[in-house]
Amino acid sequence: MENKQQLPNATLVLIFGIVSIVTCFCYGFLGLVFGIIALVLAKKAKELYLANPELYTGYENLKAGRICAIIGTILSSLYLLFFIGYIIFMGAALVPWSEIFNQ
Repeated sequence: MENKQQLPNATLVLIFGIVSIVTCFCYGFLGLVFGIIALVLAKKAKELYLANPELYTGYENLKAGRICAIIGTILSSLYLLFFIGYIIFMGAALVPWSEIFNQ
């Protein structure tokens, strides 16, 4: 009987992936941070698992967390770009146009 150990950071990647989706609408920043951290941790854990897959369990959590992190990172990036565009648009809308054209 083999004694398998839990894959390091697999549960943490899953938690950070879920948190990145939940916080993606916090101006895009928090979800982006959690998503990137989860992706970096997932990459390291995947390399460790692929080196010796018979030693570890919990690869399913790692895959699910990586997918959640990718989704959270994409949503956060889109929301951050939308928010930056909104700020630029509102800044341009508040400029007194009469001063621009009367110069």
